[in-house]
Amino acid sequence: VADHGDPDLGVPLARALQVAPGWIETYRELTIAQSGTAPPGMPTAFVLQYLIDPLATVVSAAARLTPFVLSTDPGLWSIGLDPTYLYPVGVQVRPGDHRRVEDDVERLDAAYEAYAATARAIATDLPSPTKMSSLQRLGMVEDMWEISLARLAGAPPPERQSCCLLYALPGCQPCAGCPRRD
Repeated sequence: VADHGDPDLGVPLARALQVAPGWIETYRELTIAQSGTAPPGMPTAFVLQYLIDPLATVVSAAARLTPFVLSTDPGLWSIGLDPTYLYPVGVQVRPGDHRRVEDDVERLDAAYEAYAATARAIATDLPSPTKMSSLQRLGMVEDMWEISLARLAGAPPPERQSCCLLYALPGCQPCAGCPRRD
């Protein structure tokens, strides 16, 4: 948790849509440097995942492990990135309209609704240099929430609606939970 005066860590979620095009292009270049190719859509899928997975992870963990529903106001959130490979390595949350909810079911439902509203807005409005279907975009929102809950429970990843396209890289297989798995 950061103080109001702390500088943003990495990518301020409130600026995600402005930062995303450069991040997508840089991630595309990194993927080409590492694998020799960057399948169309893959860099955008990864950047979308990198934007909403930390939000899902922290919001669901707070709802499951504490009595709090965290505000998902993008102005309160920043994501720290690995300096070389640009994946999330930290999350910064500022004080805000976080609230205590005593009932476990009500708290998890409220946390999901808050997360989903913010994540859907990011997913829907994310600029992409290639076509990205609404199933891919909104499926990623649901997938990141379900994956975060599975992690908390120590369960394997659930089957996904969205695909990160990792399987399209040379030598890679569909990841656990991939909708393309047989």
